[in-house]
Amino acid sequence: MNGQSDGSSRGARFAAGLPAILHLQKNDYECVAYNLSRTGALVVGRFPNLAGYRVEVTFRYPQGELSVRLAGRVVRAEHEDGDDHLALEFMELDAEKQDTLEILLARIIEGLSPAPIEALRPGAPAQEVRRALEQVPLPHRISLATRATPREREFLCQDRHPQVLEALARNPNLRLPEARSLATVPHLQPSTLELLSRDPRWVNDEEVNCAIVAHPRTPLVLARKIVEKLETPAIKKLIQRPGVPPSIRTQLQRRILPR
Repeated sequence: MNGQSDGSSRGARFAAGLPAILHLQKNDYECVAYNLSRTGALVVGRFPNLAGYRVEVTFRYPQGELSVRLAGRVVRAEHEDGDDHLALEFMELDAEKQDTLEILLARIIEGLSPAPIEALRPGAPAQEVRRALEQVPLPHRISLATRATPREREFLCQDRHPQVLEALARNPNLRLPEARSLATVPHLQPSTLELLSRDPRWVNDEEVNCAIVAHPRTPLVLARKIVEKLETPAIKKLIQRPGVPPSIRTQLQRRILPR
C-alpha cells in the first residue's frame, strides 16, 4: 500500500488521510485511513492485535455528512512509530456501499478540500503540516493553491514544491501579509518572484520589494529594477538585510551617497 495508483485489478489507491473509526465487538477506536482504494485501505491508530481478523471501519469525509461503514479483513498488521498500521481488504461490498465509496474517492481525487489539510489544526507544527501536504497529490495541491481559503493558505505557504507556491502567488484572494511572508520562502522559483514583483496589489509595497531583492533566487536584473524605485528609508533598511547580493548592496549604497 504505497499511496500510488498501481494500475492492477485491485484498483487505484489514493492517499486519503480520512478520519475513521475501527469497530470491534466491544470497543471502537478512532484512527486515520490512508491509501484508500476501491478494494482496501491502510488504517493507523492504536489497536489490539488484529492480524487475520474481520473488522468494520467507518470512513468519514471531514466536510458534510458523507460516511460509509465497510467490513474488511486485516491482511497485514505492523507497529511503527508508536502506532499500529492495519492493511485492510474490503469484504461484503453491496451496490449501495460501492456507490458511497466511489463518491468518497471522487471527493479525494477532485482535491476540492483534501482531507489531510482539513484535519490540520490552526497553528499546527511545521512537521505535521508537511506530513499532511505530502499526503495530497501534487496536482491537487497546485489546483487548491489557486483558490485556497485563508485557512488553507496558512498551510500551503509551508509547501516546499515551487509549483504550489507559484499557484499560491496567483491566488486572487491572497492578502498583503501573506504575500510578504510568501516572498521570503526559500523554495520560490525566479518566475514566482517576478510574478510577485509585478502584482498590482503590492507592486509598491516596501516589505514585499525588499524581500524579493534579498531573496537568493531573485535574478539580478529584477533586483536592480526594484532597487531603482525604492525610497531612501527602504534602501537603508535593505543595506542592513542579510542575503542581499554584493553587487546589489553596492547599488544601494550608491543610491544614498550625496550627489
